[in-house]
Amino acid sequence: MTTQNPAEFPLPRDFQGFAQWDKMHCPRVQTPMSQDVFSNGVTRGFTAAMDEYACPIGVSYVAYNYYVYMGTPLQASVQAGNEPFEARMARYGKTIATIVPDTGRMWTEEWLPAILPGIEKTRTQDYAAMGDAQLLAAFDEALERFVERYVVHGKINFNLISASRFADFYKENFKPDADTEPYEALQGFLTKSQEAGQGLWRLSRLVKSSPELAKAFQETETKDLPARLQQSDAGRRFMAALANYLDEFGWRSDVFELMDPTWRDNPVIPLNALQGYIYLGDDADPDIRFRQSVERRDELLSAARSKLARDSEKLAEFERLYEAAKDYLPVTEDHNYYIDQIGNTVMRLPLLEAGRRLVARGLTNEVDDIFRLHIAEMREALLQGHDFRSLTAERKADMEKWAQVVPPPFVGMRPPPSGDPLEDGIIRMFGMPPEPSRDPSIIQGLPASPGTVRGRAKVVRTLSEASKLEKGDVMVCEMTMPPWTPLFSTVSAVVADTGGILSHCAIVAREYRMPCVVATAIGTAVIKDGMMLTVDGSRGIVRIEAV
Repeated sequence: MTTQNPAEFPLPRDFQGFAQWDKMHCPRVQTPMSQDVFSNGVTRGFTAAMDEYACPIGVSYVAYNYYVYMGTPLQASVQAGNEPFEARMARYGKTIATIVPDTGRMWTEEWLPAILPGIEKTRTQDYAAMGDAQLLAAFDEALERFVERYVVHGKINFNLISASRFADFYKENFKPDADTEPYEALQGFLTKSQEAGQGLWRLSRLVKSSPELAKAFQETETKDLPARLQQSDAGRRFMAALANYLDEFGWRSDVFELMDPTWRDNPVIPLNALQGYIYLGDDADPDIRFRQSVERRDELLSAARSKLARDSEKLAEFERLYEAAKDYLPVTEDHNYYIDQIGNTVMRLPLLEAGRRLVARGLTNEVDDIFRLHIAEMREALLQGHDFRSLTAERKADMEKWAQVVPPPFVGMRPPPSGDPLEDGIIRMFGMPPEPSRDPSIIQGLPASPGTVRGRAKVVRTLSEASKLEKGDVMVCEMTMPPWTPLFSTVSAVVADTGGILSHCAIVAREYRMPCVVATAIGTAVIKDGMMLTVDGSRGIVRIEAV
């Protein structure tokens, strides 16, 4: 597959290779500072992990016209290093066989304990008390810890191989009706995302049990709720409970963009989600959905073991593959909580302090301009007093212009499959959109969670739009991340532009036992609020029934 280099989306003259727009993590334009921190940091961390594991590919994140693209170039160490290619591949095979299956234990016992102190230090330092040079040194140290976290993340990515191999064995031996069934056998484990949803649910029950609070939520626009709630004892008690919740689960935002405020910065975002929760009955309790997911997992595992009971070799292989894959979901969701959410958003703290100083000195126009600078420019402003007001204003306008452009999903020529098992796992996570339907009333995607539902569409591009969701709606979105998980309690089905069968959206939809279609590519562009949809999550089809 190839995408031309259209005049409306120019690429560098020296561009070569292939890259895919990472709409799953970065669906919107990304600021220069986020490019320096996130894109460069992830590239360094992922490639270091892949090199340590002797993987034949690396990962490169690059921004074109402020949109983030991911490529998987061959590593120079493979092509020009001292280690012969055959020896490296032998080492890679041994890694996959011996180290990757131990990912769950290493995450719990080694990697998570190693990264927590760095996150806590970045979160709690008094940046306002630091001089400029000290602030920059603290930022540099935080950036190195950020890269170290993404080395861990890069190693966790190999868990995709374990999940994929278990699913392949399951499908080959049991021939399930739905391709999603083997992944249901990997569900039903308590995660930080599950805990976040349960905590938000408990807050919603506080509101529902109080006529005073329920009236406030019913009568007040979400943006005005914090001020109104502070006017009564019941409201203040609720806001205190919300603050406690946000201390643990508020270090999160929609996507990978450092300029975006977190839930702690802007409690209107979780209040939007609560607006939809309040009117739900007790049957929407996340604990109920979780228990159903556990029961489904146990049911599938029991049936599988019964079918293999007379074949000891296959049963042993099943148990080996399951043991390697069973930590896929908890490690995937929990690393996201610690690395992709808290670990990312704490990077805002030293940057915001720098931003406040530059505004006070008249070197930028607003605090958020710090994110429109590159790291080197931030240094120039703080240490040398360079005035960046004109440049940040130009970049703000430029980003607003590019935000109106839909970038091509791919640039360059896609190389043939390498046969690398990690590449196969990455494809299962990111998804490969199928050929579009010729019928304008049908949107073709990938099956992510089984079942069929008919409901009204609501297009939700950001969590700030969450309050428009009503019970039974079909949520149509570009992507979901763990902060989106609470919305799954409200809706009856999910349709996403991006993702594959191992994506977050697919995982959570299966946990909530609702139909889900991913990798539609065009869902949010074609579907409008109010359209009646039939979502077939078993076949990956969305039918537009009526407008």
